[in-house]
Amino acid sequence: MSNKKDGSAFEREFAEKLSANGYWVHLLRDNHNGQPFDLIAVRDGEAFAFDCKDCTSEKFLLSRIEENQKTAMGLWMECGNNEPMFALRFPSQNIRLLKYSDAMDLEEIGIKALSSGNLAIYTSPLRKLL
Repeated sequence: MSNKKDGSAFEREFAEKLSANGYWVHLLRDNHNGQPFDLIAVRDGEAFAFDCKDCTSEKFLLSRIEENQKTAMGLWMECGNNEPMFALRFPSQNIRLLKYSDAMDLEEIGIKALSSGNLAIYTSPLRKLL
């Protein structure tokens, strides 16, 4: 399966997991124009924006976060919404959540990737959100 197909499959899988746990979920489909999120989920009056990143190894390179995503996620927070997150799926099928502000803090201190050594420190398991 291609990277794009893998990523789209993960977006649908992630949306289904959230929906099964009481979230209203909307998948955004304008990827060719560089939309900054993959989906928006709402539960109990709280809105969350997610960008799904399907990782081909047990490592996530922070360089995969695009400038338009940084801008949009900052504006999302300025509008009073919950902090946007990156949903990271690894080959082990383990899904971890990385908060936007944590990703920006990591970049600022020179960390370029998350891997097994620091993943548990900077991300949380999906189950904490469900």
